[in-house]
Amino acid sequence: MPRELLTLLVVLPTWAVVVALFYVMWIERRSSRQAQVAITAGAVLAVWAAVASTLAARGVFVQPDAHTTPPVGINLLVVFAAMAVSLASSTSLRSLLANQKNLIRLNVWRLVGAVFLLLMINGQMPALWALPAGIGDIIVGVTAFWVASKLELPGGRLRAIVFNLFGLADLVVAVGLGVTTSPGPAQLFHTSPTSELATHFPLALVPTFLVPLAFMLHVASLWQLFGGTWASQPHP
Repeated sequence: MPRELLTLLVVLPTWAVVVALFYVMWIERRSSRQAQVAITAGAVLAVWAAVASTLAARGVFVQPDAHTTPPVGINLLVVFAAMAVSLASSTSLRSLLANQKNLIRLNVWRLVGAVFLLLMINGQMPALWALPAGIGDIIVGVTAFWVASKLELPGGRLRAIVFNLFGLADLVVAVGLGVTTSPGPAQLFHTSPTSELATHFPLALVPTFLVPLAFMLHVASLWQLFGGTWASQPHP
């Protein structure tokens, strides 16, 4: 696949997610404080996407050798920690992310999994990674709006739980196979080609930006579906 086309197919969904997530938070605001938090969170998302794009374009996420800790793995740990602290410390942010239908619908970006299958067909990514990651993402993306629309019907809560658990499992499998089929200390499967392309721009935006966001959406949704205290006030 030409680099220009791949850039279009990855970068556009990335920025669409930024805009969509800000829009979701903005329409959920109920006070000036929440409006400020929504704007701040949206700005942080935009900066994060821009920084991730810049670092990826400069090759920062490329595995330097077979013994160095994978840069993508370090990025994931830092991002997960930052998101956990942000959500734990801000009731307003949690309130803006309390609408279950919105949290589920946002997973429609996972249709980008079709790109993984195209890369496999073109001989640029291994089938061992592309098939489960791509098919799993497509299933999540295709069913997102359907699951959200059925949330208030009998069995809706169970469907949402299954949807989120499947989505999380898909992310874990994709990251795990990505690491074990890519050159580095954790490589277990010596495929041809390897998954090294996922550490180069633009595909690196998937594990460094889109995957952590998807993980956060699933966790936020499941936490509430299982009855966890999320925001200080019940959200309509």
